[in-house]
Amino acid sequence: MGVLFSRRTVLAAIDVLESVSSQAETSALFIEFGPDIYRHLRSDGFSVKKRMNDLKAFVDANPEQPVDGGLLENVLVELAVQHMPSEEPEYPWSEPVTLHPVYVPLKHALAQDDYAVVAGKLRRTLPEDIGMPQVQSEMTVLLDRHGFTTAQGHLDQALDAHARGQWASANGQLRNFLDSVLDEMSEKIDPSAAGLASGQPRRTKLAAAGFLSIPLNEWDNDGRGFLNGLFKRLAPAGSHPGLSEPDDSTFRLHVVLLTAALLLRRFDAWGKP
Repeated sequence: MGVLFSRRTVLAAIDVLESVSSQAETSALFIEFGPDIYRHLRSDGFSVKKRMNDLKAFVDANPEQPVDGGLLENVLVELAVQHMPSEEPEYPWSEPVTLHPVYVPLKHALAQDDYAVVAGKLRRTLPEDIGMPQVQSEMTVLLDRHGFTTAQGHLDQALDAHARGQWASANGQLRNFLDSVLDEMSEKIDPSAAGLASGQPRRTKLAAAGFLSIPLNEWDNDGRGFLNGLFKRLAPAGSHPGLSEPDDSTFRLHVVLLTAALLLRRFDAWGKP
């Protein structure tokens, strides 16, 4: 089993551990990770913040570092989750629990990775084989490979806004991201698309080129295909009382990432023998 969490989640977990650890507890934590890691991160004379920043740098430089209990990145997240207080009120008549700000980025980053914290334990919100952190990493590679810099910018902003709990901003950037991916693909597959407006005209070009499948209902020029419906779902008109903003935004994030990943893989193979 590899790393289960994105870099964003691991760094947020380290911030949580920093907030709850003394110097002695930080040293004990590093010792538990093994003598090689402890020697590298010892720095007993520095502040906890400096030592935890060194831990972040170590994680970046040593991906999939094994420690007792599994891989270092996974262990760090699991340890941080143990410190997260429950958001469930103690009694039915109790006031809702508000998380301390230090836990909020971890909660939102876990949601991006398709995890929720229930009764102090991690629970998947999507099937395990989907692998959202791996999907994000793969997309970053493919966006860079094909020069989709505008789309990558929208994705970065969407992930940042979601991690901060700015749901409306995240939702808008997710739609912009998917728009940009399809617009840039259409120009590369059919250069005449550069003279068309963004959106439906360019997607129609992709369908005409056979990139979007009409037989599979991916696109329908009358507006009844999967992508037609997805864009309507990403920009509904009017208010929608009763929707949970975090759940709705996370749903949008997951469905957009999975859709974009499928299209980027297809584009990467387009024209190859």
